[in-house]
Amino acid sequence: MLRSSALCTALALSGAGCSPEIVLGDTEAPLPVAAVSGGNATGAAAGASGSTQASGGSGGSGGGGGTSAMAGPGPDVAIPPAGDVIWSTDHEVGDFSDWQRGGAYYGGEYEWGDVNGYVDVGVGRDGSNGVVADINTGSRGEPSEGVRMYRRIEAAPAYYSAWFRLEDAHKVSDWWSIFLFDARDDSLSLDNDVSLWDVRIVGTPAGDMQLQFFDHDVMMGTVAGGAGRIAAGDWFEISAYLDYHPPDATRLVVSLNGKQLFDMKGLHTASLSNVFWAVGNGAAGLDPADSTLDLDDAAIRKAAAP
Repeated sequence: MLRSSALCTALALSGAGCSPEIVLGDTEAPLPVAAVSGGNATGAAAGASGSTQASGGSGGSGGGGGTSAMAGPGPDVAIPPAGDVIWSTDHEVGDFSDWQRGGAYYGGEYEWGDVNGYVDVGVGRDGSNGVVADINTGSRGEPSEGVRMYRRIEAAPAYYSAWFRLEDAHKVSDWWSIFLFDARDDSLSLDNDVSLWDVRIVGTPAGDMQLQFFDHDVMMGTVAGGAGRIAAGDWFEISAYLDYHPPDATRLVVSLNGKQLFDMKGLHTASLSNVFWAVGNGAAGLDPADSTLDLDDAAIRKAAAP
């Protein structure tokens, strides 16, 4: 199974004197209904709209129009450091029960398409237990495939983090998302899932892999150049500071291995409640079609008091 040196089919624009790359109108296949089983960057104008269905690769929450979030250095007060752990899992229980703690209102695991998601010995960061999320995007009749674990976001600003390892490299003709925030209506049904913001894997012109921030409200992707590059076979940590203030004042700061990549300010969303953080392997259009993601040591931490 190979891993992603993603080929972006969207139009890429680079601002003069600005290292981040802006991708407008990134395409995606809508997800089928899924059953629940238990450096800074700068924003840009809106692109094409997309469809909205179950978690992970779906379309815009606000119809694809309007003005994007601002990013990069600004007058904002520095974000607080991470504080006490609120929830965590190292998967040593041998299953997804830590994610499912409290019931589906708080968290769980779900799958769709031709996939296999499980906890196994020897795949974790220290050689102990970890999650294996194996998907086959070549399955006929399925627009996408995925394995996701999720937890409800905190009411106050907080940090969300997990460690990932991609076993091999793939080319991406559509999308590949491993870290995201999404929302549901009060039924909590994945039929009504709305994707908000993703951290995706895309390719560089040289064939390397890098992380992209994707805003579903404006259908815009932003990459952070060399600072966001990842390599097959290496463990890497994605951490996000989320200060959720709908409809127009959310701030989301994403870091890779402790180094800040994206500081997205003034993010818009029409979703006011039932927002979840999710991690896992979800994609459409990978070549080779089989993809395996290992995942371990996920946590939610309070933002420390000033």
